[in-house]
Amino acid sequence: MEHRNELPRIGGPLTAWPDPSGPLEKLLDLQHEVLERVAAHEDPLQTLEALCRLTEKLLPDSVASVMVLDDTGRLKVCAAPSIPPGVVRLLDGLRPGPRAGSCGTAVHRGEPVFVEDARSDLRWAPLRHIVRAVHLRACWSMPIRARDVGILGSFALTSFTARAPSPFHRRLLGIAADLAGIVLRRQRLEQRLLLASTAFEHMDEGVMITDARQRIVEVNQAFTRITGYEANEAIGQTPRILRSGHHSPAFYRAFWEELERTGQWRGEVWNRRKNGEIYPQLLSVKAVHDEHGELTHYVAIFSDASHIKSSEKRLWELAHHDELTGLPNRVFFRESLDRAVERTKRRGGRLAVLFLDLDRFKNVNDSLGHHAGDSLLKQAAERLRRCLRSADLVARLGGDEFVVLVDPCHEAEAAEGVARKILEAFRLPFELEGQCFVTTTSIGISHYPDHGTDGATLLQHADAAMYEAKKHGRNRAESYQPRMTATVCTRIAMEAELRQALERGQFVLHYQPIYDARNLRPVGMEALVRWQHPSRGLIPPAAFIPLAEEIGLIHELGYWVTETACRQGAAWRAAGLGDFVLCVNVSPSQIQGGCAGKLQSLLEHTGFPAARLELEITESLIMEHGSAAGGDLRAIRETGVRLAMDDFGTGFSSMAQLKNLPIDTLKIDRSFIRDLPENPSVAAIVEAIVALGHALQLTVTAEGVEHAEQEDFLRRHGCDFLQGYRFARPQPPEAIAPLFAAGGGHPATADRAADGSDD
Repeated sequence: MEHRNELPRIGGPLTAWPDPSGPLEKLLDLQHEVLERVAAHEDPLQTLEALCRLTEKLLPDSVASVMVLDDTGRLKVCAAPSIPPGVVRLLDGLRPGPRAGSCGTAVHRGEPVFVEDARSDLRWAPLRHIVRAVHLRACWSMPIRARDVGILGSFALTSFTARAPSPFHRRLLGIAADLAGIVLRRQRLEQRLLLASTAFEHMDEGVMITDARQRIVEVNQAFTRITGYEANEAIGQTPRILRSGHHSPAFYRAFWEELERTGQWRGEVWNRRKNGEIYPQLLSVKAVHDEHGELTHYVAIFSDASHIKSSEKRLWELAHHDELTGLPNRVFFRESLDRAVERTKRRGGRLAVLFLDLDRFKNVNDSLGHHAGDSLLKQAAERLRRCLRSADLVARLGGDEFVVLVDPCHEAEAAEGVARKILEAFRLPFELEGQCFVTTTSIGISHYPDHGTDGATLLQHADAAMYEAKKHGRNRAESYQPRMTATVCTRIAMEAELRQALERGQFVLHYQPIYDARNLRPVGMEALVRWQHPSRGLIPPAAFIPLAEEIGLIHELGYWVTETACRQGAAWRAAGLGDFVLCVNVSPSQIQGGCAGKLQSLLEHTGFPAARLELEITESLIMEHGSAAGGDLRAIRETGVRLAMDDFGTGFSSMAQLKNLPIDTLKIDRSFIRDLPENPSVAAIVEAIVALGHALQLTVTAEGVEHAEQEDFLRRHGCDFLQGYRFARPQPPEAIAPLFAAGGGHPATADRAADGSDD
């Protein structure tokens, strides 16, 4: 299309700001600059275009636009400095409605609309020609409102990349829409004053008219509302009754010089209400002349700017406080901690820092959703407040991390006492979505001056101590020890390497065959990921999968494993390897949020048949996620993919859960197989699992089979499939085809001992 390259391309995924104080301070700067333009009475169109450009700077690779409602009720592009005229013509004349794109829908509904991908969003269905013409993807729109006027139009941010707005982007849109509303509302005010004197008494802004001698001759109702003076009290007086005393004589000399030279003055003044309260005004004064050029009156229009000052204060609060919990944020805490350290250095004494992390918080988010997670964070914040003295400070650093400053802290035992009080408070259950959840916390403690003489070091060492508490079982407090720093540094280094490993192609897959227990021929294989570290060699999954889940890399890594395995499986099928089943492990978090659709797409482009893919989920997924997991699993099963419950027997799944879940296979946990057949209790459990699986019409696989006695027991009791070092170790891809071609069977060293830790 001719408009294909008219809008700037937006490259790469949207990333979070590294420090929330940076963009929030920029929001304050944005508001200052726009309001200064308003106070200077800059042309409204220029002000709106400046607002668009300033907003675009705070969201790279985006274009901003302001659309306003015209007299016909249609939307017209008012300001869009980065959008070419040809595209503007496509957008002009949009009629608001429930399916009128982002802006038309936002104006119609009177609420924000955040479209992540216009190609698939139904609200853009009637406008697909525009989407195709300009290759539009994400479009976020916020209604522009004005007090006592209503909706004036919309402010929008648009890009070619499908993405969702973060909380910061939502605030950015809200503030930009508010500022656009101020500009548009002020523009309408001046037009209304000049064109319709009948609106005089209905204006929100105060109007004061004086004669040439500066005696007040008329005021409107807004004047009375803002200043507190009734009309009969003001008329006959001079504007000096409003003076606050904040301005010098030089200010007023400059005021009169500009008014006499240009016939008008615009700016901000501080005035006094009748009750003595001093407040800011946005003031515009014009000199009125008769047809002979003689000065007859002065007309002053002003508005109470207190709400703007309040907004500035609110922006400061947003920059220094957590919006969800209302607690101070990282920036505020670091500033407070640094001041406390300097104060303690001068006066002497001690203070302590407590670093807290909620235990298994991710389980709440995954099982009940982020709404429940937010509720838990707010309840946790309130409990922390109640545990502290008024002199102490608690802040939320982000996620589920909190930090406490105990100042002063005369003895080390005092901080430990605070920690015990917090641990005790967290033993009580939290009520979330009508259910009771016990979420404990792990606490790390550092002391000034024992563990650091600056805020950054104290915070770092408290963080290290918190990880030590996690490592020793959670729900406990640990004081910092020097050895902890090395542990944290090792973890941080591994996290950085892990993030780069996928990009650098350091992950590989090995495959372990699965055998039919009846004839001991290979019928499937399990894909197992390994990290081929450049200096540490082949690292098993147990050493890095938990960290990948913790840092949010598991989704990307899991998708790579599934796609790579399916591509390899398709290649084997094309080479005539047979009709085998390919098993892939998935993390509990991977099945959340549209997994079935992604899986369907993956199978289509790899060419591997859905019926031959089996995803292995852990029994703990069912225990921790309950009915929420069932819906996701059924959606996956409807794609034709098989499901296996891995590590069965360790999570205490109920019969009711099993019969209601779309499971095809039970995999007996290796901890049971290890003690076969010598341990009678274990043997009875395994026999019961096989019988249970068959009663539910499920196949049963035993993993971790290493010895002939284990094999014989499992075959005698009807186990369907066997997997383990007894038959084959995990192999690289090139070793699998010969193994299947040979028909499997026992290797010569069948009874060798192996720990099987990475099967």
